[in-house]
Amino acid sequence: MQKYKNIIIEYTPTDNFPELVTLTKTPKNKSTFMGRKYINITKAMTAIDTFIAEELIARGGSKVKEELVELLGIEVEDITPAEEE
Repeated sequence: MQKYKNIIIEYTPTDNFPELVTLTKTPKNKSTFMGRKYINITKAMTAIDTFIAEELIARGGSKVKEELVELLGIEVEDITPAEEE
């Protein structure tokens, strides 16, 4: 058993996957990881880090919106990159 960023990771090896891990306990805001299995601990940690990074990026956009309204009085509908054609 190992704890990584408030998520409990347990080793659950099988014959085919000797390094298999299962995420057994998660905080409520990361409940999408509950019960997920990964082929090794590195893949599990990468998935957790990616999820956390994407959350930070998503929150960053709303933070920018708030700052634009506060500083310049500009209302922004949605801040997303333009799609390339």
